[in-house]
Amino acid sequence: MDASIQRNAKALFFITWAALILLLANFAQAAQEVEFNYNGRVKHNGTPFDGTGYFKFALVNQNGQTTFWSNDGTSAAGSEPSDYIASQVIDGFFNVAIGDTLTGMDPLIPTVFNEDERIYLRVWFCHELGGTFQRLNPDRRVVNPALLGQQSFDEDITLYVDAVNGDDANNGLTTDTAKQTIQAAVDLLPARINTNITIRIFPGVYRETVVLTGIAVSPFKSLLLLGDDEWEPASASDPEARITGADTDVSPVPVRDNCIYIENCSGVQIQGIAVDYANLDGLYCMNSSTIIVTYCKASNCIAEGFQAVLSDINFSHCLSTENGLAGFNLLNCITQGLEFVDVTATYNGHKGFAFRATNANMRDCTADNNESGPGTTDAGMYVDRNSFICLKGVCSFSNNQGYGIHLTSNSTIAFSDASGAISNNSLAGLYIEYDASSIGDSSFTITGNSGGNISSSTGNRY
Repeated sequence: MDASIQRNAKALFFITWAALILLLANFAQAAQEVEFNYNGRVKHNGTPFDGTGYFKFALVNQNGQTTFWSNDGTSAAGSEPSDYIASQVIDGFFNVAIGDTLTGMDPLIPTVFNEDERIYLRVWFCHELGGTFQRLNPDRRVVNPALLGQQSFDEDITLYVDAVNGDDANNGLTTDTAKQTIQAAVDLLPARINTNITIRIFPGVYRETVVLTGIAVSPFKSLLLLGDDEWEPASASDPEARITGADTDVSPVPVRDNCIYIENCSGVQIQGIAVDYANLDGLYCMNSSTIIVTYCKASNCIAEGFQAVLSDINFSHCLSTENGLAGFNLLNCITQGLEFVDVTATYNGHKGFAFRATNANMRDCTADNNESGPGTTDAGMYVDRNSFICLKGVCSFSNNQGYGIHLTSNSTIAFSDASGAISNNSLAGLYIEYDASSIGDSSFTITGNSGGNISSSTGNRY
């Protein structure tokens, strides 16, 4: 509120704003009009307001000096419109559809959101008919309803990002109006997504941390961050879309903790992206579900290439190499079973794969040539804290400076319809301790390990 309003709040009223929520936008087929919902809460003299509230609306630029639209078309240079919209308020809560012509508003045309400037919603409120309208501060930024509106038609949406030719002032809806940073495209998204959205990332170097938090995608839909759709782990080069934690490629030094950070999300897919030189993890995922990472590469990160905590996350056709601690680190990811398919961890500082309190199925996976760090827990694969790992297909855990597989603390590994090698590791090939169990390991070739092929003094083999 303005300072004068704040000083007289007890005599008048005050407003508490909920976040500006763009839940739904509907296009009129003929006029191509658009609507979006604005939710908020009103308190009058300290208690939630009930009754009819009176509102005025305008869409303005960031400094509020330009009006792009108002509810009656009379606002200019950010001024108060002449007419008002009445809306029922129950226990302080109200919901107004901005651009709804049935309530007497001027139509809102999607081309308004093609402006180069960011657009903000300015609101005035009065709690009684004939009273003085008070402007609510601050103005609230509006994400592009033209984008969100396509949800109601269940159409797929593509946003474009181009590190070389893009501009974050663009709307991102075409290749010619691409965003420059991935985060700018992510920032356009609503918290709840009801359609398939692809963020198409052009080849280039993206020096940023991409943060996805609180995004929930409806079942059978997805949010896809798509980079190089031709890259494979066997490719001679890296994925052409690269997110890096370093500000230069000349003697690169990590300056950002993560390249991709995901928290409290569902339905997110990452494909064809390289992450490198993070100060912690290339990709970090926390408390999320139905996350899919495919055809991605992580390298040269100080800690882990990929790390997930309390998450349902699946990996396929991924490579993690030359990271300081581990290629893949999974903690407290006990679900019906994470899926790892054709995933390779090699030349990492301590462990290829580390599983703690995690259940996973691994098919055609490799953890070779991982190097030794301090302590004796280093291994191609480390399985700890009641984890359950099921191996399938052809797998390899060889040539590691440590154990091939280290199984401990009531964990179990099942060699189910699996074959492969655990060979030439500097310690034991398969080390089982503290009531851990190995089931069916005879299907593997376990040979040439310096510390013995199988050691199970305090573990179990079946």
